[in-house]
Amino acid sequence: MITFRPMPLLAPDSLIPCGAPLRRRCRIVAGIAILLAAPTLSQAQLYQSHTDDAAAVPKGMVRLKVTTSWTRFDERFTATGRRMFADEISSAALGVNEFPLLAPAEQALQTLTKDATTKLSFGRLAAESDARIVRTPIAVEYGLTRRLTIGFSVPIVQTRRSIAVRVNQDSSGNVGFVPERLRQAAADANNAVYTGFTKAADSLASLVSRCPASPNAAGCAAVMANTADATAASQAARQFANAVKAGLGTDVSTALIAPLGAGTLAARIDAQRTALNASVQRYLGASAGAATSVFGAPTPFSYIDLQGRNGVPGFLQSALGGQLDSIQTRDRPVVGGITVGAQLLVFDNFATDTIASRGIQTRLAVGGAYRFEPVFLDSATRLGTIPVGEGSAVELHSALDVIASRFGATIAARYAHPFAQMVSQSLLGDPEAFYPVPVFGAVTTTAGATIGLDVTPRILLGDWFTLDAHYGLERTGATTYDRPAAPCANCSSSSVSVVPSTDARTAQRAGFGIRYSTVDAYGRGATRLPIEISFLHLETFSGDAGVAKIRRDQLQMRLFSGSGRTDAARRSG
Repeated sequence: MITFRPMPLLAPDSLIPCGAPLRRRCRIVAGIAILLAAPTLSQAQLYQSHTDDAAAVPKGMVRLKVTTSWTRFDERFTATGRRMFADEISSAALGVNEFPLLAPAEQALQTLTKDATTKLSFGRLAAESDARIVRTPIAVEYGLTRRLTIGFSVPIVQTRRSIAVRVNQDSSGNVGFVPERLRQAAADANNAVYTGFTKAADSLASLVSRCPASPNAAGCAAVMANTADATAASQAARQFANAVKAGLGTDVSTALIAPLGAGTLAARIDAQRTALNASVQRYLGASAGAATSVFGAPTPFSYIDLQGRNGVPGFLQSALGGQLDSIQTRDRPVVGGITVGAQLLVFDNFATDTIASRGIQTRLAVGGAYRFEPVFLDSATRLGTIPVGEGSAVELHSALDVIASRFGATIAARYAHPFAQMVSQSLLGDPEAFYPVPVFGAVTTTAGATIGLDVTPRILLGDWFTLDAHYGLERTGATTYDRPAAPCANCSSSSVSVVPSTDARTAQRAGFGIRYSTVDAYGRGATRLPIEISFLHLETFSGDAGVAKIRRDQLQMRLFSGSGRTDAARRSG
């Protein structure tokens, strides 16, 4: 599962006061920020910023923060390295491993070829895939007192997973998908084989049963000469007939797949039919058995056969495919839930005047929030959809700022405890697998709690610019799944994978950033326009199995509105 986490939306920030004479300018700047963010709606889930500091909102002022981040990923960490998302879709031989409802058909082919190693394959599936999450939380905070800040935030989210597939281009498949226009012909051909061998099996079983009591009856001489062989021939004919019906279908609703007519699999099946005809005809005469072979698919499996086209369903939408949606790019914008919370400035030893300070300055803020996030239910049949959010949660966070001369740092910690949510999901197998076992229902999931630590050292370049480095460590508990028991009568035991390990996952991320700010200068009265803009680039460089290797760029703008300047400016005169 690709793991992302929601940010604490009330994290502390630097101050950008907008006095009454500058309100019009601030409104213009805020409007520009929102317009810049709006075209790229986004979805939530990675903690948005490693640059939040411990500054509180001055009493009576409002702080608006607009942040847009672009998170991209196309691979995840594994126990042995990294794996591309496309590898989770691709298959060297598309078949039972991806679609467990094909298990009876594969077992039938093994009976029809008299070979337990026979594998059903639609051919090689090659895929390309990457994902993007663009997230724009808009946060509004108010300084209730000099130390206490309250506020709320609403995220706008867009998720996009691009998927392109190529099907059986090397023609390595041994079965094809029967189009609707040919299913009646396929059903008729298969039913003829089924009926012929079923009749032969019944007739031969009847002879084996009654000939010991009437050895001179018609047909009994050959049976009595080799009763064991006659019994075996009857059983083999019945097995072949039943395999045709169970695996290839004898009516238009079940005749969905067929061996390629010109392929080796069809030739092997026909060789077994011919041999079986000879076996039953030794006892029943030349007319016994099946005169023709099973239906053979006229063309190799193709992209259209897999996906369907123009309203005509393909294999994915069929009963054997699990009635899944086609494999395609998923793109969805949503407005997420709302987070409300508060932040307390525990202590603040930062300088409050224009005289250059000496020594070490520190301040500490702690906060908490409740995130209400509605569950956006996707159809469980849509392959490759990125979940929007992880439901409601309680969040705690803190930030410690330290400055000494031209150097500084912020050390931030956070904890998030999600609540259970109900989702539509497969009731069997690995809940993180791209191809679900198509037995769906309501599942209660609870995301694991997250503990995060961010360290952001800074170099202050004069009064306007700051260079940042970023390091983040995040540990996430395992997601739990409360799923009702659900049998899959047509799945083989080997085709249903187990639920993944319950181990927690740890990720480490690093990056750099730059910030332009006129906040301090405005507080000293050295500039008329307070504004702060920051840019951040962040990448995951280490993670446990299942962690996505993300690359993220973030642009943030912070604005203040209220009467007067900052506390520092008022105290410095």
